[in-house]
Amino acid sequence: MNKAIFLDRDGVINKMLYHDEKGIYSARNLDEFEVLSGVKKGISDLKKIGFKIIVVSNQPGVAFGYIKEHDLEKINQYMKDKLKVDWVYNCVHHPDHTGECSCRKPKPGMLKTAAEEHGLDLKKSFIIGDNLSDIQAGKECNKTIMISKVNCSLCNIMHEKKIKPDFIVKNFSEAVDIIKIGGDLK
Repeated sequence: MNKAIFLDRDGVINKMLYHDEKGIYSARNLDEFEVLSGVKKGISDLKKIGFKIIVVSNQPGVAFGYIKEHDLEKINQYMKDKLKVDWVYNCVHHPDHTGECSCRKPKPGMLKTAAEEHGLDLKKSFIIGDNLSDIQAGKECNKTIMISKVNCSLCNIMHEKKIKPDFIVKNFSEAVDIIKIGGDLK
């Protein structure tokens, strides 16, 4: 069985965007999609040590009409072609708009589907995310890594919800270093 690195997209692979009227939002098309520093090299390094790279991303903007599915597919194809991501899974649902689903993080549906379809061992895999929902979904994996600028309010929320990532790092490169140094950490 293969081992994998599951990556959230927005805030992990690419920059989040900000607009005075819209607030923080995800890239809606390829022109807005800006890869963060260290991501391309980090993915290459992880592939060299035997990990499959899989993006698992909540993209409710599709359900709300903020992003067109063909624009989302262009971003997905860019990640496969330019960043050498193996597979991309998106949850395009939102409970307020499309009802409940089994794929939207914090549910582990996308991870389980990818594992089933590609012969992945989740217990030899990692998830890297920037949100507590990524960490919750990733509890199916060996280890969870959260990219965050930790502050007291985040610590309080993690304590209150009993959600604790295995590692908290400042950026993607630090996450890759943890994985490279620790191997599968077993």
